[in-house]
Amino acid sequence: MRRRVGFTLIELLVVIAIIAVLISLLLPAVQAAREAARRTQCRNNIKQFVLALHNYHETNHMLPPGHLETGMENPLPGQPSGQHQIGWLTYILPQLEQQALYKMIPFNEINFSLNINKNTYFLPAAGHVVGMFICPSDPMKLVNLATAPANYMANQGINCMCEFSTCSGVFGHSTFTKFAWITDGLSTTIAVSETLRGDNNVATLGDNYISTSSTSVNAQDVTTCQSLAPNASDRGLSWIGGQPQYNMFSTNRVPNDVLYDCRAPNYGCTNMAARSAHPMGVVVGMCDGSVQFMSQNIDLTTYQALGTRSGGEMVSANAGD
Repeated sequence: MRRRVGFTLIELLVVIAIIAVLISLLLPAVQAAREAARRTQCRNNIKQFVLALHNYHETNHMLPPGHLETGMENPLPGQPSGQHQIGWLTYILPQLEQQALYKMIPFNEINFSLNINKNTYFLPAAGHVVGMFICPSDPMKLVNLATAPANYMANQGINCMCEFSTCSGVFGHSTFTKFAWITDGLSTTIAVSETLRGDNNVATLGDNYISTSSTSVNAQDVTTCQSLAPNASDRGLSWIGGQPQYNMFSTNRVPNDVLYDCRAPNYGCTNMAARSAHPMGVVVGMCDGSVQFMSQNIDLTTYQALGTRSGGEMVSANAGD
């Protein structure tokens, strides 16, 4: 009689169990490897930004503002506010080999007391998606707006007054900082970092923050916002410029802080922490052109010192690693 060869049910179940264990062991390693690659790309993006800032400074003898105050207001839906029109990334487009995009922006028409062409001069440049402005780890899909997003923000420091140039960081509202003014040292002062983009839909809680017109709320003290419901989700939705939630972050709080970000008209204006989908921290670019990973568990005093340009604090380079 011919003997049949095959697996018993028990043997088959054992093989399936072994395969399942192997997959469970390998999957986290694969995911970790993919995130490591994404974080490396994010570091490369930020490296290009800080090098571009150096090239901009060499040509213009100053850094660009976080955003330029123009005085214009009431844009069409989906376009940047005219009050803070041109953001720092827009200024360094030529240094990022984006000369063609830069030439699409009619800067000579952006003169802003007369409100000429305020509803048209951003297009089509504003809607152009620039790949290096997007962190590959951010899970947010592109939002179909007239303006294209960016994950990368400029450092306004631990305090920054709305509509004034008195910001303790490197960038602010109509500031044009020189490297010579960064007396704390270029290697120990943060220039840029990253944020999680909003999805422009408050209902989905996609990186929402609190925005209020109440003068009783002080964004510098973010706890005064926390009793309010998150009601805005447009963080990082316009690289070309617009309001500070599009282009600046605060070092008032550690990266990925658990409290909601806040925007209010009182002193402080915006208090938005650096944020990312990278595990346990964010990537930052320092003013000397170096790049490091900043842990969300960094000591707050040390982090705040890294955020000021001339605070006189003593911190070491690579303090966040």
